Amino acid sequence: MTEEKITIRQATLDDALGIAKVHVNTWRSTYRGIVPSTFLDRMSYEEGEKRWCSHMSNAQAEGKVVFFVAEDEPGHIVGFICGGYNRDDDPVYTAELFAIYILQEYHGQGIGRRLARTFVEKLLTMGIDSMVLWVFTVNPARKFYEALGGQLVRASNFEIEGVTIDEVAYGWLNIRTLL
Repeated sequence: MTEEKITIRQATLDDALGIAKVHVNTWRSTYRGIVPSTFLDRMSYEEGEKRWCSHMSNAQAEGKVVFFVAEDEPGHIVGFICGGYNRDDDPVYTAELFAIYILQEYHGQGIGRRLARTFVEKLLTMGIDSMVLWVFTVNPARKFYEALGGQLVRASNFEIEGVTIDEVAYGWLNIRTLL
């Protein structure tokens, strides 16, 4: 697969299953050994489809969240990005990138950068010019966010099934730098 055969487009409700598959598969490949296996093994495409469909329905109704997918030539979703207004009402970072996931076999093709650019362009049309995202501290994708110019701005942690997961936030005071 080459980058030219990947299309970036706004997601629709019909994409919920494809988004769920990417979400489940990337969590299982990226977070095995970090997140409890029992949690990862319980993740399902069907439950994920319901959850993403609900998120997308609410997003469309409120106009506060945007979703884009990366699709290969046969029409399979190989990655996605979603985000919108910061859930924490942060006075510095107006937007939050909630999720960006790309199937492992598509890494290194520029898809993440293209998704991020498309997302940022949409945020700018919404009058948003700053953004933050949270990522597991041990996530190898941190290098990607640093390459995009993200600056470490916060640290926190949370629990999944009794396991404490450390996370850090990357921020962009001016998302135009991502273009």
